[in-house]
Amino acid sequence: MAGGPPMNRLSFVVAIALGCSPAAGRAACTAANTYRFTFASQPAATLAYGSAYNYSATTSGGASRSFNVAIAQNGLSSTTAGGVQMPAIGTLVTGPDATQRDLVLGGAFAGRTTSITSTTRTVSATFTFPQPIRDFSITVHDVDFSLNQFRDWVAITGNNGSSAYNPSIITPFGNGNGASQPRTATSSSVTVGTTTTPLALLVNQAAGSGTAGNNSDTGTITASFAEPVTSIAVRYGSYPLTTGETVTGQQAIGIGGISFCPMPSLTLAKTSAPAVQSTGAFNVPGNIVIYTITMTNNGGSPVDPGTVRVTDMLPAGVIFRNAPFDGTTSLPVKATGASLPITASSLSYTDDGGASWNYAPASGPDPNVKGVQIVAPGTLDAGEVASFSFAALVR
Repeated sequence: MAGGPPMNRLSFVVAIALGCSPAAGRAACTAANTYRFTFASQPAATLAYGSAYNYSATTSGGASRSFNVAIAQNGLSSTTAGGVQMPAIGTLVTGPDATQRDLVLGGAFAGRTTSITSTTRTVSATFTFPQPIRDFSITVHDVDFSLNQFRDWVAITGNNGSSAYNPSIITPFGNGNGASQPRTATSSSVTVGTTTTPLALLVNQAAGSGTAGNNSDTGTITASFAEPVTSIAVRYGSYPLTTGETVTGQQAIGIGGISFCPMPSLTLAKTSAPAVQSTGAFNVPGNIVIYTITMTNNGGSPVDPGTVRVTDMLPAGVIFRNAPFDGTTSLPVKATGASLPITASSLSYTDDGGASWNYAPASGPDPNVKGVQIVAPGTLDAGEVASFSFAALVR
């Protein structure tokens, strides 16, 4: 009697779809797994520039995740706006509900901001997470303009390691930084995204182009990231003087809150078992071994469609069987799990140890197949399990 079925090397790659904005087929995080935090949940307080604060976001089920907010400034001649010492958690600036508290940033700059990407004459709030998160969204209130007083200028950037990302930005009135979105709207006090006139802005920036009440949605923007991020920086300044302006005065914006989802967390397990043949269920030459790869998403968000890639290199002791796995499929690989169905185009093979994946296997047992690669077009939801099985002959 031979020993157990031969095992082999197994690898898998899972990636979250990247881009400036979510693709149409991007898997959405469920409401139950979405973490939310609003500054309205915090008591009114006067904070300090140059300090960092710890907070926790929660889901509807009570799960919590901590994050840090570091607040800094350079070039403020006064840290007071509207009679309130900045920064503060309070009601000076909010959305349309004036009873809700925002993190209010501002003061009076000694002069206009030359570059919003610099640390000169800017205020910043940087949100930092201990591990990558996805679908991050942040709401900023009261981005507006007052002639010869100030022009709010905001830039928002996300980072994950050495990679920097621009958000999708939109207002409640439909203007935003998307390719097909208008940069301005009649009811919005904000110009959003890449423009050259009358304001010169980059894709991740917004600036005031009209007046807004401190407690309204007129100056509201919401920025969101399709990419996983570990930190998000909101930079705030006063746009350079334009025609008719000579003075720089008090200004303030408010950050209402954030939301985000955890990343998927995949575990992979592989089992092998000899099929029952006329010679018995033993690992003997000519017998068939069934390999099953089981994948579990232990994270709080789904894996995006088409981003699961499983690569399995066969050991020398078996021959891949290129024939229908069983009577339920015409493919040599069987997928179990409704969210990850596969087709013939999902499968590729290598005959050179993985240097290329364009080998066309012969029908039946093919000793030239050295590995199988599966790219499933579906998604794997949080908590879901999927498996792939195929057969090989023992040499």
